[in-house]
Amino acid sequence: MTKRICLLLSGLLISIAGQAQSFRFQALVNPVQQSGFQRILLPPDVVGHLNANLTDIRLYDDQHQETPYQLIREQPTSKVPFTDYELVSKQSRPNVSTILVIRNQTKRPINVLELAIKNTNVRKKVQLSGSSDAKSWYGIDDDIWISPSQNSTTTIQMKQISFPLSDYTYYKLIINDSLSTPLNILRIGYYQSVVSSGAYTAIPNLSFAQRDSSDRHSYIRLTPAKSARFDKLTIFVKATAPFRRQASIGQFRSRKIKRGRIDHWFEVIRTFDLSSVDSNEVDIPGIKANDLFLVIANDDNPPLVIQDVRAYQLTTYLLANLTAGQSYQLYLSADNMADPIYDLTPFKPITPASQPVINVGPLRPIDSNHQQPGSFFTDSRIIWPALGLVLLLLGVMSYRMLREMGAHQSNS
Repeated sequence: MTKRICLLLSGLLISIAGQAQSFRFQALVNPVQQSGFQRILLPPDVVGHLNANLTDIRLYDDQHQETPYQLIREQPTSKVPFTDYELVSKQSRPNVSTILVIRNQTKRPINVLELAIKNTNVRKKVQLSGSSDAKSWYGIDDDIWISPSQNSTTTIQMKQISFPLSDYTYYKLIINDSLSTPLNILRIGYYQSVVSSGAYTAIPNLSFAQRDSSDRHSYIRLTPAKSARFDKLTIFVKATAPFRRQASIGQFRSRKIKRGRIDHWFEVIRTFDLSSVDSNEVDIPGIKANDLFLVIANDDNPPLVIQDVRAYQLTTYLLANLTAGQSYQLYLSADNMADPIYDLTPFKPITPASQPVINVGPLRPIDSNHQQPGSFFTDSRIIWPALGLVLLLLGVMSYRMLREMGAHQSNS
C-alpha cells in the first residue's frame, strides 16, 4: 500500500512539473462581432515565434478556459480532375461496330484518351482517325486494343488508349463489335493537373544588403524586422541585358571544434536559377530564421544589382468557434509543448474559406511573474508549495517503507 502511494505521488510530481511550462508571448484577439466559426489570422511575427511544428500556441477566453482550434496553413495544392471531351455523335451497328466522334475543344495536341467503361471482361479492337472539319478523316492508329480488367471496388473502370501525338479537332473511334456485344462507354476525356499557388502573407519591413565578393559571388543578406518563417521569396533584379545565374538560399552556420577553433559553413536550403526570363519566385520550406542569405554565382560576369527582395509566409490562421462579446487572447512560444488534441481535429465539419477573418493585436512578451492561463498548477504561487509538499510526503513515505522493510527482515 505504501509503495502504491509513493508511485501516485511520483506521478503527481511529474504532472506538476510538466504543467509548469510558461508561454513567452501573448496577443489579444480583436473583438468578435458574431458568434460562430472564425478565422484568427496569425501575422508573421506570431508564426515566427512558434516551434517547428507550430504546436506551441493556445487560445483562451476571458475565463481562462482553453478554446479548441484548428491551425490551417493555405498550402499550394494539386488535384487532377477529369474533363470530358464533347461527344459529337455515337452510332451503333449491331454485330458490326460502335462509332464515336468526339471534339477536342482545347485544340491542344494530345496522345491519350481516357475512357470510363462499365466493368467488362471483353477485349475489343479500336481504330482511331482524326479530322480538322469532321468530314475528311485521316488514320492515326488502327491497332488499338481495349483489354478487360477486374475492378472489385467499383462498377466502372478507366481505360487509357495511347496513340501518336496529334492536333486534330475531331477524333473518331471505331470499336469492333463483330465478336461480342458493344461496350458501355460512359465518358471520354482526359485528366489535367490543376495546381493552386496557395495564399501568402507578406513579411513586413524586410531589409537586405548586398556584398559582391572577389570570389565571383554576390552575397545578399535578408533580415526581417521581427522573427519570421519564410515560405517564399520574390527577387527583383535591375538589369539591361539578359542573364542566367545559379543561386542558392541558405544560412551561415558555425560550431566550436577542437582547441577552441570555430568551424564555419554555408547550409544550402534551396538552389535555383536566377533568370531574366523567369518570375524569380522561390519556394522555401518554412524556414524560421532571423536572417537568410541569397548567394549568386557570377562566374565571369559582372555582378547583378538586386533591386528588391520580398518575403512571404503561407497565410496561417486558427479556425475556432467563438462567442460574440467574449474576449480572447493567444498565448504562444513554450518549450516542449505538444500538439493539442481537440474534437475539431479529426472531423473538419466546416469550409474554412467561408468564415469571417479576425486579426490580432500586437505581440507582447509575458513577464515571468505574470499569472498564465490554464491549469490550476500553472500558478507559480501554487506550484512551488505543491512541489514542496509532494517532496515532503515522498520523503516521509520512503522513510516509512525503509522502516517496514527493516522490521520485516529482523522478524525473518
